[in-house]
Amino acid sequence: MTDISSNAITIFIPSGAGAPGFAGIVRCLQSEPNWRIIAGDCQPNPYGKSLVDEFVLMPPSCNEDEYMVSLLSVCSLESVDVILPITTRELDVLARHEEAICSLGIQLILSNAEALKTANNKGFLASFAQKLSLPVPAFEVVSEKSTFVNAAKRLSPNGEKLCFKPVTGNGSRGFGIIVNRHTKAGIDLENKAGILPLTLDEWQYRIPDLLEPSWIISAFLPGKEYSVDMLCDRGKTLFCVPRSRDKMIGGISVSGVIERNFGLIAFCIQLAQALELHGPIGMQWKEDNQGVPHLLEINPRLQGTTSVLALAGLNIPVQAVRMALGEGLSQQSADIEWGKRFVRFWDERIIE
Repeated sequence: MTDISSNAITIFIPSGAGAPGFAGIVRCLQSEPNWRIIAGDCQPNPYGKSLVDEFVLMPPSCNEDEYMVSLLSVCSLESVDVILPITTRELDVLARHEEAICSLGIQLILSNAEALKTANNKGFLASFAQKLSLPVPAFEVVSEKSTFVNAAKRLSPNGEKLCFKPVTGNGSRGFGIIVNRHTKAGIDLENKAGILPLTLDEWQYRIPDLLEPSWIISAFLPGKEYSVDMLCDRGKTLFCVPRSRDKMIGGISVSGVIERNFGLIAFCIQLAQALELHGPIGMQWKEDNQGVPHLLEINPRLQGTTSVLALAGLNIPVQAVRMALGEGLSQQSADIEWGKRFVRFWDERIIE
């Protein structure tokens, strides 16, 4: 068994060197001084280029053949030990080529293709969670404007607030909010730039006739929102840490509290086991007006804000690599300092 605390280990993050959470993830991995980090991105000068040991310009993963040729070439030339993906769009591609990757003796930290098919599709996931009797907001999946309008009327017979999003994709891309006319009058004066709620009539003029991919439209829950960071080993939960999303900028958590919410933890463990999730996992939940958390989505990868947990005693990126290489975990759930409040802020760096 490799002694990863003393031997050099090479970790490859294939894309996302320009992602907002990349710096925090790298900082976590750099707590192990003998680990070498290679990062890729489809842009030539992401900020993360200046943070890692080696940077490679990667084709976008939508060009699957070209992407995989580049990835396998980097793995061979750089003697990569572990691939740690952090962007949603590349996950399915990597899962399809898991056998080729593993044949090189490389550990891919990722759930299997079947689990990703459900986890990465919000419509499939909501239906799957319902079958487990886990709470999800009332929802419908729609593929054209006419069904979108009809679904909105069924879900909001009395003008209740709704939200929608493409069933695939990540972050706040494509997210919208539907409000009634009276609610909107007050919002217009209060809202800063960002996601502006609109009435159903206003949305009808903005959305296309065909929705590709399909959209999920659902009740907008009024309660506290949580992001849950997990580390799973083929469905078995090793760590599960909820944190409140008290403030967000562009869909990114910038303030919150690490909370030991036992009910929410139980929901997450049940879902991870049923899907046989593997590696670092993020789950998004939001409470209804009774305080019951409802599932919103899963990010079957490292979340950008996972790095804040290292400040409270749990370094999930490091533990994920240790797990992948067959090493024992160097931290335990008992190490977590529950109740800690975190904040995140911008930093600057000259890269050339």
